[in-house]
Amino acid sequence: MRRAPATSLSRTALAASLALATVVAVLACAAARAQTPLPDPYDYDEATPAPKRAAPLRWQAVELGRPGSRYKMPVYANRDLTKDDLRGIKQVLIVIHGVKRDADNYYETAAALVAADPARAGDTLVLAPRFSGSIDSGFAGMAAWRKASWEDGQESVQATGRPAPVTSFQVLDDLLRSLDDRKRLPALTGLVLAGHSAGAQLVHRYAVLNNLDGVLRRDGLAVRYVVANPSSYLYLTNERPRADGKGYAPYERGICPTYNQYKYGTDKLPAYARESDDSRLFVRYAARDVVYLLGGADNNPEHRLLDKACGAEAQGATRLARGTGYVQYEHVLAGRGAKPVPLRHAAFEVGGVGHDGKRMFGSICGVRALLGADAQASTTAAACDIIKPRGK
Repeated sequence: MRRAPATSLSRTALAASLALATVVAVLACAAARAQTPLPDPYDYDEATPAPKRAAPLRWQAVELGRPGSRYKMPVYANRDLTKDDLRGIKQVLIVIHGVKRDADNYYETAAALVAADPARAGDTLVLAPRFSGSIDSGFAGMAAWRKASWEDGQESVQATGRPAPVTSFQVLDDLLRSLDDRKRLPALTGLVLAGHSAGAQLVHRYAVLNNLDGVLRRDGLAVRYVVANPSSYLYLTNERPRADGKGYAPYERGICPTYNQYKYGTDKLPAYARESDDSRLFVRYAARDVVYLLGGADNNPEHRLLDKACGAEAQGATRLARGTGYVQYEHVLAGRGAKPVPLRHAAFEVGGVGHDGKRMFGSICGVRALLGADAQASTTAAACDIIKPRGK
């Protein structure tokens, strides 16, 4: 029997080895495709990042404030605020970004909702101011804040090349005043100020504390505040939700001595609110048009952006719990006394949505809160349930 040549045996072995390697590789690829990658433990309920734009969205420098104390803020808008004719604008929608200061993304969410509604596309001005951080590049000469201090109304930084310090509450005052201009905006009838997450914290506290609301209404402008998924609320008494779920009672100061200090309560209110009458804050706030939007899936007690300070924890374990607790608290306050206080607030739970500003504002109740009761939402918009007073 003749032996195969050595070269022939080597080629055969090599071919077999290559075939085996190919099979192993195919099986490995198939196994890799079959595996489901684990999500990040902190970001599993965050929205999927939007694809990168071909070019950055450009903001406009808007000058605000009174003569002698003017300052500039970066604002994204769907009109050129210096050149365009704004006489046909009937509504202004102002959206406030979250802690990431991504005003461009919030602007695009709001602008897309407006553009998709033919009845609103031509007469709605969308504005998204940016509360820049003091370390952000590209915003030299403008008001800027340390970290997220803007979310509860604090002053901008005092630094060379920056304008004199101004609170984020004052920025909203100045922005709204600039829109109350009958020569420039003769058809304007409504203003909507909306915020999500950290932006909702600012909007909520501004809605409680500002003294401008009545002035704007007397000038014929309806004002609405849309508060979506904030981490905490401004309580107007020293009560908080009881641990057993049975109503409200003063919180244990031994657990949190500062639980009723601002920004969680009315002790030590900021200078901006010094002219406010504490005893009448709720009555005034109850009369303002406020819509709360709470994500039904924003219920992660370990969310990385959730406020874990004891003053916030006194309000509940999650954003959803804190929100529903605050809504019920308002009904309790409104029902006290011989004469109930009329409450012009509405609250909705957005089904299946977590901490996601785009889906919250794009929900059925979100679109209607931003654009009006007859606004049309997408066919894929999340459904909403009205949050009613307990026992009703």
